[in-house]
Amino acid sequence: MRVRAPKSFIVVLGLLCAAWSPALAQKSDGQWPRIIENEKARVVVYQPQLESFNDVTLAARAAVSVTPPKKDPIFGAVWFDARTSVNREARTVLLEETKVTEIKFPGATPEQEAWLRNVIETEIPNWGKYISYDVLVAQLALVEKEASASERLNNKPPDIVYATKPTVLIIIDGDPILKDVEGSSLKSVVNTPYFIVQDKSTMLWYLKGSESWYTGNDVLGPWSAMMSSQPPQAVRELAAKSVSTPPDSAKADTEASVVPEIVVRTKPAEVIQTDGEPKLEPLKDTSLLYVTNSEDDILMDIASQQYYVLIAGRWYTTRSLAGGPWEYVPGEKLPKDFPNIPAGSDVGDVRTNVPGTTEAKEAVLENSIPQTAEVDRKTAAVTVTYDGEPKFEKIEGTSMSYAVNTDKSVLLIGGRYYCCDKAIWFESDKATGPWVVSTKVPDDVQSIPPENPNYNVKYVYIYDSTPEVVYVGYTPAYYGSYVYGGCVIYGTGYHYQPWYGAYYYPRPVTYGFAVHYNPYMGWGFSFGISYGWMTVSFGHYGGYWGAGGYGYGYHHGYHHGYHHGYRQGFGAGYIAGKNQGNRPEQFKRNSYETRDKGVRQTATRPTQQPAGGRGTGSRPKASQQPNNVYADKNGNVYRNNNGNWQQRDSKGNWQSTNKGGTKPSQQPSASQQPRPSTNDLNKQYQARERSNQRQQSYQQQSRSYSRPSGRTGGGGRRR
Repeated sequence: MRVRAPKSFIVVLGLLCAAWSPALAQKSDGQWPRIIENEKARVVVYQPQLESFNDVTLAARAAVSVTPPKKDPIFGAVWFDARTSVNREARTVLLEETKVTEIKFPGATPEQEAWLRNVIETEIPNWGKYISYDVLVAQLALVEKEASASERLNNKPPDIVYATKPTVLIIIDGDPILKDVEGSSLKSVVNTPYFIVQDKSTMLWYLKGSESWYTGNDVLGPWSAMMSSQPPQAVRELAAKSVSTPPDSAKADTEASVVPEIVVRTKPAEVIQTDGEPKLEPLKDTSLLYVTNSEDDILMDIASQQYYVLIAGRWYTTRSLAGGPWEYVPGEKLPKDFPNIPAGSDVGDVRTNVPGTTEAKEAVLENSIPQTAEVDRKTAAVTVTYDGEPKFEKIEGTSMSYAVNTDKSVLLIGGRYYCCDKAIWFESDKATGPWVVSTKVPDDVQSIPPENPNYNVKYVYIYDSTPEVVYVGYTPAYYGSYVYGGCVIYGTGYHYQPWYGAYYYPRPVTYGFAVHYNPYMGWGFSFGISYGWMTVSFGHYGGYWGAGGYGYGYHHGYHHGYHHGYRQGFGAGYIAGKNQGNRPEQFKRNSYETRDKGVRQTATRPTQQPAGGRGTGSRPKASQQPNNVYADKNGNVYRNNNGNWQQRDSKGNWQSTNKGGTKPSQQPSASQQPRPSTNDLNKQYQARERSNQRQQSYQQQSRSYSRPSGRTGGGGRRR
């Protein structure tokens, strides 16, 4: 026989499940605790605390209090598990298939707790279930989760070119491959994202970058700027048809005309540059110096007199910027003061790539959170085009083969063909299709080595399926963001052989496009952006430099007064959008948003605020009282009272806790569980504070793509 409980307990259900919803806060998602009031009770839910996160399943607990009219509040805790769907673009996480695993209300009778469990399990699907993405990331830092590094990634230094003048690196993917331009005397270089052509009548070469033209006698240089002349009309007309340039709103914000020098490389390379000879300033409370007149992250360790440069998330060191040689430095071998680099300094962003820092830990944890979607099995489709008949080559060390003459990732596994396209798996009996949506990823996929250009598809998952839909997801590794040595790095470091027949199909690259990481926006590119060099030509397939696309998060500003860079995040999105056949304004970081049909976004914010609970007649709202109450793993409730921890006892009073938890001499009885140490409570407190900081920082950065200028005029270095 079911025992009825006071309606005040019912209110807990809706608020608990809706508690993390950004749509429910009146001001921001950082407003905690949340409160519901009606004639029956006043219910307060404190910010949920994550206990574990495994791929798409999370477990959490929340402290709650119920205050009936004219009575003292009853404090308790509720635990629940849920399958998550993530929308990185909307910064939301949707809880699905939520299951309550435990309830503890010391002030309630066993009958009331049993009744409460039954109601929660019945009603929980009907409540708002959105949580903040940034809260999840911050709390993951407290979850004991082993971050597996890819042991075989290649960290060999690229060809690092040092320049003291404005310089743009032009990457050609191997020896130049030339193709005749029909109806003209021109030849174009097809294995580069830049517009490079040769006029066969004069044997001169022409290179276009935004509004600038260059010419030379050799494709490898030297190149000279055409300051007062123009290339032949045929060259200009071809460029007008072939080159994608940023719209006016994204052009460089320059205070003086800057014509950079050109450096051409046919192998993996990066350019680091300073405005004249390097100028060094000390970093407070460290034995480190940093270069102030550079857009790059260049530091010097005073003790060793070695320079350290951050490239694609990796640290490289040299005694001489100009002379080299360069060596890769594992994170654990960085100078001892690197973790002490002030977060608010001009080079504070590099802390993301210093193992052990809060920023590095959060980036690693964020790398484990998948973007998810629901795929319609009837309407989702893919078309695979080959350059000639399908051609497959063996993946070394495995029984699999992969197609080399297509822009898609097509694998032959156990006599069946699998295609991973825009983070969705398809399969077919034939290499040419027809293709159907897969319901399971073959286990062999996990054995693809990083030496293979399809390595990234290991990070595209299938979680579940029904006869109508398939639940899928991918982590940032699909776009080349890998975990290595306790940090995130970009790219595998390997150079993959492109395909060239009638068509040119490039493969993902690691170096050559100044990849940088922004903790709130992800990886982005900045090749020559300060000089208006965001151009790409000839409609390359699949994106030249990314694994199926890339984020547009990094947007820096040169700290010297005469040019600050421009909204390069928008520019990068513009180019990727063009490559993917979309209008610039349609480009998204979310791979699933590039599909016209067959995919439903998950964890999208509701357009209307859901009701606070069925039958309650009220809506949750942000409370003005302190968000300072926590629940431990045993259901005990604590609060932080101006830095002092107090525990709620069975009589409803707050009692100070000892600093070390239960003393060794005070062995708890079977009915008395030990209290957490002050250190554990402080970690929970710090994680909550950190989540609020992350949300505020993301909101500030997302409102404006312009990189904060910092020390504008005297130098506002990128942050």
